[in-house]
Amino acid sequence: MRILVLGGAGAMGMVTVRDLVESPRVSEVIVGDVAVERVKQLATWVASEKLSVKRIDVLNHGNLVEAMRQADAVANATPYHLNLEVTKAAVEAKKNLVDLGGVYYMTLKQLELDDVAKKAGVSIVLGCGIAPGVADILAKYGADKLDRVEEVHIEYGDVNLTPAKYKWTLRTVLEEYTSGPVVYQGGEFKKMPPFSGKRIIKFPEPIGVRSCCYSLYSGIATLPYTIDKGVRAVDCVMSYTEEDEQRIMVLSEMGLTSKEPVKVGDISVSPREVLLRCAPPPDTKVKDFAGIIVEVTGEKDKEGRRYVYSIIHKYNEKYDVSATAYLTGVPLSIVSQMLARGDIRSRGVLPPEVAVDAEMLIAELNKRGISIHETLQRTRIL
Repeated sequence: MRILVLGGAGAMGMVTVRDLVESPRVSEVIVGDVAVERVKQLATWVASEKLSVKRIDVLNHGNLVEAMRQADAVANATPYHLNLEVTKAAVEAKKNLVDLGGVYYMTLKQLELDDVAKKAGVSIVLGCGIAPGVADILAKYGADKLDRVEEVHIEYGDVNLTPAKYKWTLRTVLEEYTSGPVVYQGGEFKKMPPFSGKRIIKFPEPIGVRSCCYSLYSGIATLPYTIDKGVRAVDCVMSYTEEDEQRIMVLSEMGLTSKEPVKVGDISVSPREVLLRCAPPPDTKVKDFAGIIVEVTGEKDKEGRRYVYSIIHKYNEKYDVSATAYLTGVPLSIVSQMLARGDIRSRGVLPPEVAVDAEMLIAELNKRGISIHETLQRTRIL
């Protein structure tokens, strides 16, 4: 199998590349990126004859389509704002694609391409990291065991053992914390203010007790429909610190997170784009613990039940990368291989919980040391 990894030199993509190279059935991993220096570092870090490099600017549509045609499947690890262009190119190239998620609003735009993707006979799988991705697949996995579903709650938490400002692209961080989250409550989608829904979540040790708030989350765009069964509430919270909130508030108050262009001399520029150009890349070598809890509450055989799934993972010593990067990059690799092998047969633009067989994914994650713990709790019928 030949897999093309777009953004393969990035914080998450590098893990995807490494996992693909170490997968016996993968014959070649093509890294498509414009970050020349980071690609050189990646090649040294991976040190495999399976690796090849191709300079690809995803905004060069013709170049991107041609590169995709050389692969059996495409893993897109570029920032979320490029997902629509990459999706359009995959449809034209008639190549199966998986990405890391569209931070809700981009996901909605990608879903509009469902019909054209079906006509092209391709599978476009959305958001296959840890969250979105594994979390959504586990939510559907639990829901399928129930006759009726009342609520789904996804919780992401982490704790850093070494200092880090952020562990994924700042563009995603800004989108999540300035646009305001969307939740599904009482059978309706509701837009909430940034940093709303604050609560204390107790994660398994060593993450422990963490402050969390609602996140702008891709899975909210699809889970209410794909789970159905009467579900009335779907939300996602992620851990944050007071420093995170203060930093975003200061940047916003200064107008530096605005997407609206301002004139500087004879040039119009977006303050947010300037900020992003000045920001350093994410820290991939943070020593941390990261994990998710997925709670699915409902009814089976007239008995109240709650399925709880949890993953807690330590920073990866072999790769020398954060738990966040490992948990995100590995599922992208696994699903791209499923696409290349033909394990995913549905066509169109597909949420991960619809496209990916949960038990197959769980087995592959276990092979890589990522364990999923399931508990069943008896509850009162709501």
